[in-house]
Amino acid sequence: MEEMFATEGVTRSNRLLHTPESFAKNNLLYVQETGTLKSLAPHVCRRENLDSYLIFQVLNGKGSITYEGDATTIRKGECIWIDCHRAFEHISSEDDPWELAWVHYNGKCAEEFYRLFRGKNRTPVFTPTDSEKIYGLIETLSFYIKENISELRIHSALTQLLVECITQTVHHKDIMKEIRDFININFAKNNLYELLTKHFRLSKEKLEELFVTNYGIELRDYIIRRRFNAAKELLRFTIDPMDLVIQKSGIGNEDLFYQLFKENEAMSPEDYRRNWAQWIKD
Repeated sequence: MEEMFATEGVTRSNRLLHTPESFAKNNLLYVQETGTLKSLAPHVCRRENLDSYLIFQVLNGKGSITYEGDATTIRKGECIWIDCHRAFEHISSEDDPWELAWVHYNGKCAEEFYRLFRGKNRTPVFTPTDSEKIYGLIETLSFYIKENISELRIHSALTQLLVECITQTVHHKDIMKEIRDFININFAKNNLYELLTKHFRLSKEKLEELFVTNYGIELRDYIIRRRFNAAKELLRFTIDPMDLVIQKSGIGNEDLFYQLFKENEAMSPEDYRRNWAQWIKD
């Protein structure tokens, strides 16, 4: 354990570094660094390719963090949880400097905990329902490191912190339901993938991973299925010509349109309309 203080005039911090025992490294969650920081002057902190995960809480003030290509303002009471293997940078507000409490950690199941968290949150920024409990656990970890408390105790407190961050997060709706609802509303738009990544602040790859994990179907296949159902509705309940059905459904390609009907209905779209449309009379 080593106690360090940041550069004078830029920040005022109490930083505790920790080197875990081999048993903890191989079997437990362990702390690498924890502490508190008060910003005295705005300065950009940039990091990438750190073998670590980071949780920090804004105790006072505000600042911003750029992660996964998105810049987000974070205010008092909010937290962030990120994978430091990816590039990130953060900076305190000039007019309302922030004060932070944080913990860098790693270890057994660290990646799995983070995946569970991001599976429920479209961004790494979250608002806990009990901010004092989150801060209390970070304080506990700092105390354990300072007093050389056992690695098992550190593992226990750190696990509790991760669980609280996952279960306390304020959700308006389940993130996957939000994504699915967004697709169901905007399915016909040509730039649907672009809209999804922008709205949910997730990469295309992350969206696809979440969709397969939660629904067992590829995102592309779900979109095509939604568009195909729309095409069937248009054939049954409107008199729109085929080219307009292709456009309105979002399928957008005549060959794909006819292929989908052949594969899924074993008939042409004309035959489907003839068999199912209520407005067609013999």
